Amino acid sequence: MPPTPLYANRAEAGKAVATALEALGDVAGRRDLVVLGLPRGGIPVARAVADALGAPLDAIVARKLGVPGLSEVAFGAIAEGRRKVVEDSVWWYLGLPRRVVAPIVDRERTEVRRRACLYRAGAPLPALRGRTVVLVDDGLASGTTLRAAALAVRRHRPARVIAAVPVASAMHCDDVRAILDQLVTAATPEPFETVSAWYDDFGPVSDGEVLRLLGRASGAHAVASEAGPDATDEHEIAIPVGQDGVGEHGRLIGDLGLPNGIPAGLVILAHGGGSSRNSYRNRYLAGRLRQGGWATMRVDLLLEHEQADDDVTGNARFDIPLIARRLQCATEWAAHTRSPGSERIVLFGASTGAAAALVVAARRPDLVRGVASRGGRVDLAGPSLPEVRAPVLMIVGGADLGTLEGTRVAAPRLPGRTRLAVIRRAGHTFEEPGALGAVGEHVVHWLGRLGRYH
Repeated sequence: MPPTPLYANRAEAGKAVATALEALGDVAGRRDLVVLGLPRGGIPVARAVADALGAPLDAIVARKLGVPGLSEVAFGAIAEGRRKVVEDSVWWYLGLPRRVVAPIVDRERTEVRRRACLYRAGAPLPALRGRTVVLVDDGLASGTTLRAAALAVRRHRPARVIAAVPVASAMHCDDVRAILDQLVTAATPEPFETVSAWYDDFGPVSDGEVLRLLGRASGAHAVASEAGPDATDEHEIAIPVGQDGVGEHGRLIGDLGLPNGIPAGLVILAHGGGSSRNSYRNRYLAGRLRQGGWATMRVDLLLEHEQADDDVTGNARFDIPLIARRLQCATEWAAHTRSPGSERIVLFGASTGAAAALVVAARRPDLVRGVASRGGRVDLAGPSLPEVRAPVLMIVGGADLGTLEGTRVAAPRLPGRTRLAVIRRAGHTFEEPGALGAVGEHVVHWLGRLGRYH
């Protein structure tokens, strides 16, 4: 059951925050008080707070740094007027290398500058030295963005810094509280889930709306200035399939994503079952590959009712002929529809999906230019192994002894160029700190080398 929302919209949430601040007894009515909202979502909340407290309102721009493929998950944040990145534990946990982080930071710094210039017409932040500053956002999930904003404000030597939000994750409050004089939360529900879950209306806030609430410009000017959509966004696709000999038809559901610029090729990420295309591992690896210049297709190889049965029995994921047939269908669909990058298709299989990828590579050498596996049961490809002519990369966790042994037995049967990369101390699902980031770098490096031969 989804949680019952606490607020109709951000304006109502702002009134709740104002009430919580007024309860402090020493905030409302202060002559030195200034309210700074975090655009965009924090501005409607901050407007209600500033009106209730009789304080001036301005904006301070901070930006979350989203994980590739998981943009809603922050690995850090930046704020205007401060060069240093505020890091989140996600950065360490995934093991994101600097080459992954740097372009994201550069892109977000550009957006910070754009917004700061737009919202204040090129003017600096108001004088904050010696004043009481109230930072307002529409919620606190990881708290990384609020921390970045608070540290940026500290550089101006205010007398007091208070952060105030309508709803917060209790487990992250202490991280933010450590760099503030006070943290005010109107509600800290558990389980928290997401900020948006606590609002009836959590629609996007435009630049035009921000400027209107700040009383500074027309919405028409702002809309013309807004940045376009992220070129690495994905969209859902449906691939028609038929089950041989049964006459049952269905659709494989997937997500197709494009890099900035012309793709170097198309990587189809597949697994046999037990997870889904939407696991954080698949989403991160697809995002990392797009950052590396490749188009990606994340696809589930089981139909909905098959997946439901497999969740109970675990049988379908080991039906290599079935999932290989489905992966072949997806590969041929990409080639037939001329999906971006499909002139060079690489299959990237996890667990039994790796066996299916090798079977398809053996059947369709004209379409498949390479195969990569992550914790792959390559041994289950059996008689197809000697027929695979494409280069193969096999990534196995050093602690995944069963898969590692099966891979070492199967690898000599592959006649083409093969490479085995072992991630030290990693298990079958690569959930150890740094393991998934290492997988991504191995694949991106191998794909770069693959281009030399094809």
